[in-house]
Amino acid sequence: MPRSLRCHRHLVLIGLFLALLGAGGSANARTTDSLARAYAGLPDSRQATSNDVPEAGAAYGKTVDQSWIAYRNSTGQPAANWAAKHIAAPAGGTVFYPFAGPDLVTVAQLFPAAERYVLVAMQPAQPPVDPLQLSEAARQNFYRKFSGEWRKFGRLGFFRTNDLDADVRDKQVRIGLTPILMAFAARLGYTVVEVSPIALSPETGEFEPLVNARTDAWNAVRLTLSRAGKTVRVDYVRMDLSNSYLESHELSRVWMTRMARHPVLLKAASHLPQNASFSIIRDALVTNTPLLVQDETGVDYRELGKIGDVALYGHFERPHPLFNPKSQQSLAAAYRVGKTSGELPFAFSYQKGSNQRCLQVVRRRVVGATAQVY
Repeated sequence: MPRSLRCHRHLVLIGLFLALLGAGGSANARTTDSLARAYAGLPDSRQATSNDVPEAGAAYGKTVDQSWIAYRNSTGQPAANWAAKHIAAPAGGTVFYPFAGPDLVTVAQLFPAAERYVLVAMQPAQPPVDPLQLSEAARQNFYRKFSGEWRKFGRLGFFRTNDLDADVRDKQVRIGLTPILMAFAARLGYTVVEVSPIALSPETGEFEPLVNARTDAWNAVRLTLSRAGKTVRVDYVRMDLSNSYLESHELSRVWMTRMARHPVLLKAASHLPQNASFSIIRDALVTNTPLLVQDETGVDYRELGKIGDVALYGHFERPHPLFNPKSQQSLAAAYRVGKTSGELPFAFSYQKGSNQRCLQVVRRRVVGATAQVY
């Protein structure tokens, strides 16, 4: 082989190697789905290093299995069965979930046929970490911390905001919201096709993928998922939904108002939509959403009638002790007079007892024959 050709070949090989390093940190860069399955404690036959034993340890997979089974039995499957009867959302479209954190599992159970889930919270998404690129000690610490969060999830059915905030501040062992979303997607049976940072574009008014984003640019993330031949998109957006922020950020306010035109889920929202300092998002939801599914921490009951007839499920007497005891007094009164549509056979939000957990479903009144019905 001529020397010039050999040199050219070597340069090409070096270029490919460097490209692999840039893409994943090693010449054996794993797929996004393999990484998601590792977070979820699931084995991956396509990965040379099995996810369940050498990387995370068999105990990690067992912990996630037990936590997921506990969630599915107590909340996930009962919620899916209940939603099929009492929400029965049409296939396709977008579901908007403000104050969500990384709670993909709840919105996926209640709206299983949606094409896009938009979750909004205050924590940055952060890029996914490949534990195989960490030192042995760092990898063990990563999975030890993730195991603890899975155990809490098995008991509570969600990741706590305080823990998520603490994770953002943790400079030693950080999980991040993106790995949680990826793990949930894998456990829900999706293949994670792509994960990319996104940002609100002034040109389109939509969240668009970022190219060559820095680590600190991962405030919002998009997961492209696939299951049974169907593509689903999950957008997690970091955004302050208070009046003070939305009043000074018109692009975000316009985007939020547009999202409010879709079906909406409100769960464990800390009663913020009832607060005067969150009236912009409240008014956007009341004015626009065709379907609102919420617990007692969402929109005040007195506002729900502006949307349509309210179906009450479960029981409600008073807020969780963490919150103002005078919140949702009109909702408690509605439950007292017996205007309920049925029981709520699964734990939901802060109130776990069967005599306190509640959920409301509101569908917009149809005006004219061409209006869309949810």
